[in-house]
Amino acid sequence: MFRNGQIITFPALVATVLLLTGCPPSAEFTQWQRTSTSVDGVKAAMAECGNPVERSLDRIPTNERVLQFQCMQRLGFTRKDGFEFCEVMSDVPACVEERNGHPLGLSQLEALPFEADEGFYPIKPDSGRYENMQVSWRKAGASHHFSMQHANNQEALPVMYACGYPKPLGSNLEVASIGRTAKVQRCMIDHGFEPKDKMMLVCRPYPTVTGCKNNVENSG
Repeated sequence: MFRNGQIITFPALVATVLLLTGCPPSAEFTQWQRTSTSVDGVKAAMAECGNPVERSLDRIPTNERVLQFQCMQRLGFTRKDGFEFCEVMSDVPACVEERNGHPLGLSQLEALPFEADEGFYPIKPDSGRYENMQVSWRKAGASHHFSMQHANNQEALPVMYACGYPKPLGSNLEVASIGRTAKVQRCMIDHGFEPKDKMMLVCRPYPTVTGCKNNVENSG
């Protein structure tokens, strides 16, 4: 579980590689191998699995990344680096489904943690993070210029509290569930706010969650 502030996202995994090795990680296609398969064969398999060979991986929802990873394994590929998504991100829905051997029901899906919304990140003592860094919304149509960030945050913060984010941000001990996050995000949208990063929206990777169908967060 992502508890006690132990939030692991795919960009964080990449950052860890950079920190430990001092150099950028190898291109994703160089990490996959299968007997008698050329580099072009690896790239073709990645494309078949929906894995964008040339696109940045940090712009893809985590669950989608896991599904792509599992697809490559089903095609008979193994990782040269020995990396296993589900060993470090065991509560991602695709990992839970693989472990259980069957698809998740809606209530099971909604009960799993959702790590993409910074508004629900627990702040560890001495982490260097503070509440203002975790304001994840701005008024729809507000200026994105950095000079307006403080004003935008001050406008969004009381609405975030009213919609169900922890007060103060970061005071929670664990991230919120998929279901709870979807309801809170729905509230923010209904109050005329937009996410600073659309990748944090529950309804992008999990459109079947209660309240997501036909909602505006599925557009764009």
